[in-house]
Amino acid sequence: MEDLLKKTIVKILKDAGMECEEKNLEIPPQPSFGDMSFPCFELAKMQKRNPQHIAVEIAQRLVVPKDSVVKSIVATAGYVNFFFAWEKVAGKLLKEVLTEKSNYGRLKNKKKVMVEFSAPNTNKPMHIGHARNNVLGDSLSRILDFAGNSVVRANYPGDIGLHVAKSMVGYMKWGQGKEPDKKPDHFVGQFYVRFVNEVKNNPQLEDEARELLRKWEDGDKATLALWKKMKEWCLKGFNETYKKLDVNFDVWLYESDLEKSGKEIVKKMLDKGIAFKSPEGAVVADLEKYGLPSCIILRSDGTSLYGTKDLQLAIEKFEKYKIDKSIYVVASDQKTYLQQIFKILELLGYEKAKECYHLTYGLVMLPEGKMSSREGRVVLLDDLVAELEKLAGDVVSKANPDIDEKNKKNISEQVALAALKYALLKVSPEKNIIFDKSEVVQFEGDTGPYIQYAHTRCCGILEKAGKWKPDFNQENISEQEKNLVKNIIRFPLVVEEAARDLRPHYVCNYVYDLATAFSTFYHACSVLQAEKEKEFRLTLVKATEIILSSALELLGIVPLEKM
Repeated sequence: MEDLLKKTIVKILKDAGMECEEKNLEIPPQPSFGDMSFPCFELAKMQKRNPQHIAVEIAQRLVVPKDSVVKSIVATAGYVNFFFAWEKVAGKLLKEVLTEKSNYGRLKNKKKVMVEFSAPNTNKPMHIGHARNNVLGDSLSRILDFAGNSVVRANYPGDIGLHVAKSMVGYMKWGQGKEPDKKPDHFVGQFYVRFVNEVKNNPQLEDEARELLRKWEDGDKATLALWKKMKEWCLKGFNETYKKLDVNFDVWLYESDLEKSGKEIVKKMLDKGIAFKSPEGAVVADLEKYGLPSCIILRSDGTSLYGTKDLQLAIEKFEKYKIDKSIYVVASDQKTYLQQIFKILELLGYEKAKECYHLTYGLVMLPEGKMSSREGRVVLLDDLVAELEKLAGDVVSKANPDIDEKNKKNISEQVALAALKYALLKVSPEKNIIFDKSEVVQFEGDTGPYIQYAHTRCCGILEKAGKWKPDFNQENISEQEKNLVKNIIRFPLVVEEAARDLRPHYVCNYVYDLATAFSTFYHACSVLQAEKEKEFRLTLVKATEIILSSALELLGIVPLEKM
């Protein structure tokens, strides 16, 4: 709809002999200046004239067609300002939204994009940092899909490496052959934490882990059997968590499948002079001349590192899945590492290196400070969700004292997830987050539950209204109605920008503005008690409900009908 408004203005300008494109139009900083503007400052530079004089001349030449959505044109401070007939705009917009419903704002594109996210190590359960990775990757995938792309959601668990060997040594020493007596990824994690604590007093354990990793790479049967068993335990636990979060993947990629082929790339690097052998025998990528630190690609004992396998994976992604772009959702502390990987690919002559993109994200900290999984000082994702569900349950009970336990449980679960996801998504990815559990579950303020509540309120009004017919014609609309219409119009553009910039927080900012505009409308404009405006306002409420629902789903949040 916003495109239609821009096209209308462009046509009016072109019909008067003006050169103009949609990108030349601006939204004025204040509503009193107009709804859309054509700035004359570039013309003023070219013609060496006063921009206001040019604006006045242009405004006088413009002709508004009959029945146009443009109501009036005024020249102010070097701008040609266009005011819309919002009654006509509202009618066209509401008809479009109610016709297209959940497809309103959906774009058409032809790119195939892989989003690699989550990627937990199979030696411990996921923590709150993984939560940000999961919800960021999931939301980004939903947005890219809505923007018309073919999206491949990929998970790349770290299922082998020294970290995994440490948990295996821990189990061999202290597990005593036990089967999991708790959630299986938590069961495995306790041996990794114990290993980390024990190695402080017994450094020999580190050598045992390295030896176990070497035995795995040599194909030792007993080592492989234990590795497979513990990996399956972890993956089973991860899948329980993913199901809870409603996070899904199209493909699962594993480090263990890339170990041998990754070493072939190391040989190519040596042959091309991209890498050299250190005196100790490690293979080092020579990157200092490109402004990056050199990095070890293969250990001196011949065992592989992350980089060995990540280089091979980057190539396989494009060759096997025929993608146009590969997005890595990886924490900011890996920024230099991924720059090194992308540079090595470029030096190897791999053209698709330029289509690899690192979507970096910052730390998630609690009010009491930073966490450490190695020391066991960490908030586990499963525990956090359970705690949020309890807090959400208290808030739901307070808001609705008569709710039965079954509904309370179901609603609390979805409110908790909304609180978690929205809090992790509303901040620009590269920024750190201080996560306050008690604040994020509230039904007021910039929170997921607040947006859910706005959607619920829409549903409640529509349910109480019973049977009604959409009305797209209104002679005069209030400021609150106009503001709501203005917010609804923005939705397709916000999706387009969020997909282009890979920034889910654009959708969060938008849906909060929409929910706030609806709240203002709700308190100022009677709907069910209105007379001639009733069906128009119900139509406006229905359109708001549709957009709130679509926006929430882009964030991976369930739009509740009752709370």
